[in-house]
Amino acid sequence: MVSDGDAGDVRHLLSQRADALTALIDGEYDKATLTEELDVSRSTVDRTVRRLEANGLARRTGGRIEATLAGRLAYDSYRRYCKETADVCRFSDLLRELPPDADIGHDLLDGATAFRSEPPATGRPSNEVTGLFEVGTRLRGCASVVNDAAAVDELRRMVTERGGSGAVVYTAPLAEHVRDEYFRHHHEMVATGRYHAYEIDEIPYELFIVDTDDRTCVVVMVYDDSGTMQGAIINDTDAAVAWGEDVFERYRGEATEFTDDFRIGGVDAETDDG
Repeated sequence: MVSDGDAGDVRHLLSQRADALTALIDGEYDKATLTEELDVSRSTVDRTVRRLEANGLARRTGGRIEATLAGRLAYDSYRRYCKETADVCRFSDLLRELPPDADIGHDLLDGATAFRSEPPATGRPSNEVTGLFEVGTRLRGCASVVNDAAAVDELRRMVTERGGSGAVVYTAPLAEHVRDEYFRHHHEMVATGRYHAYEIDEIPYELFIVDTDDRTCVVVMVYDDSGTMQGAIINDTDAAVAWGEDVFERYRGEATEFTDDFRIGGVDAETDDG
């Protein structure tokens, strides 16, 4: 039985000889065929098998070696660790710009694509988001800046021309800005009954969830301390979307609705579920 004190040895062993455990998970081997499969010396296989056996990850049955259930589970954990670590490294330049306690996990990163603000296409992250708005049928978002006036226009078209819907949680400064600079856009959207606006003091990052005819995408926009956009992380996996929906609902639950600020004369349509 493996003790808690052996966990470090298991991790070290897997980091060195995960290939051996992978082979044993795929099928049973004797030492000769395992040596050939791994293309290493017989002595290396002997040491590896002894360590795997000592840690309960493999066993010998009638001269053949096979992975145990513990070995399969340990390998699954190690493989997941490697995958998640690789994801963190792929997005580390963007993640470091976010608050250390930002509620972002591996569900967002697994299967995601990053669009960075790099020359010569520094506007590509905004363009990607605007492109989603262009084909979107529903938007839920948490916003802190207006990066691209075209995105606001596309949101208006989504709601007023294509029959879509939207609900956005704005930070307090941005809420004031849209009241002053984008009142007409928001009035037209609110008049459809399919748009709702909310205000909150602050958010740790911008989040958008965009439904299109064939998929739903979650987007996290990343800015540095000066407010300069660094990039966007976009993912359409079920896990990422579920994470994004949970985050949006949490912030919407903490926000104050100010949809009525965009009504004129009380002639607007009855509101739908936001």
